[in-house]
Amino acid sequence: MSHLPRFRSARRPLVAALALALVAGAALAKPEVTDPVVKKRVEAMQLLKEQTGILGDMAAGKAPYDAARAEEAAATILATADAVEPLYEDRALDPGSDALAEIWNNPGEFRQKVNRLYKAAMGLETGSAKAIGSSMQALGAACKDCHGRFRM
Repeated sequence: MSHLPRFRSARRPLVAALALALVAGAALAKPEVTDPVVKKRVEAMQLLKEQTGILGDMAAGKAPYDAARAEEAAATILATADAVEPLYEDRALDPGSDALAEIWNNPGEFRQKVNRLYKAAMGLETGSAKAIGSSMQALGAACKDCHGRFRM
């Protein structure tokens, strides 16, 4: 008796399970943002994430310290942080976004959190990997504070 037919029959449930997992994953995936106002917000948040990642990698030693690149990342974070509040002036929601309506229900609180982000961005120090790491703590706390309140 050959083992080959038994192997094929045992493989079918595995292939079916993998196919089902892929289909389920696609069904649960968040839809793409289509609203142009919301799309600008998402792009700004992605830019913050990317630039923070650059600095974070330098601070953690995952990437070599590069003064010019660190300074550029910090400047981009500051400029983007300054642009966050105006991006949320128009009440616009999109199923592909993680923003909550609480942003517009509590504009004063949202403004305070954005100001905290801006102040943390102003305080970023890029003179060394160690300085980046120390100064990023306030930035991370500001991001976490706002996301905890105004993001799904």
